[in-house]
Amino acid sequence: MDLFLLNPPLAWFLLGIAFLVLEASAPGLFLLFFGFGAWGAALAALTGVDLAGQVLTFIVLSLGSLLSLRNKLKQLIAARTGRSQETEDPVVAAGYLGREVTVISEFNSGRPALVEFNGSNWQARSEGEPLRQGDRVRIVGREGLTLVVTKNFPA
Repeated sequence: MDLFLLNPPLAWFLLGIAFLVLEASAPGLFLLFFGFGAWGAALAALTGVDLAGQVLTFIVLSLGSLLSLRNKLKQLIAARTGRSQETEDPVVAAGYLGREVTVISEFNSGRPALVEFNGSNWQARSEGEPLRQGDRVRIVGREGLTLVVTKNFPA
């Protein structure tokens, strides 16, 4: 906090860099716009705007750029990488549909079943049949953070 009180433009600038670094490790193209807002607040601080004005600048620029530029930037990135917007879902985009996974914990006491997928545990729900530990199932979709799986597939 001392850095912010001693040198607000530098503090805002470093906060902007932190948002950009975090964006590189987080999915969704979201934090980038808060970096823009922080840099705008740094410019406001350089011109002598008080702290309330700097915070207001940060909020307005962050949310304004997020709302106005995010979809356009995502479309541009999708076009340059040869992907369409319809493949935005990470399960679909990475070609995970149809992949076979193992049930590691079956549904019980209100807890969803868990499957191991790419080294992580994912919640899973079945298309009708019960899931048992050790079952091999195939991914057929995703609903939020839950994979939709089926045991009915040809060998």
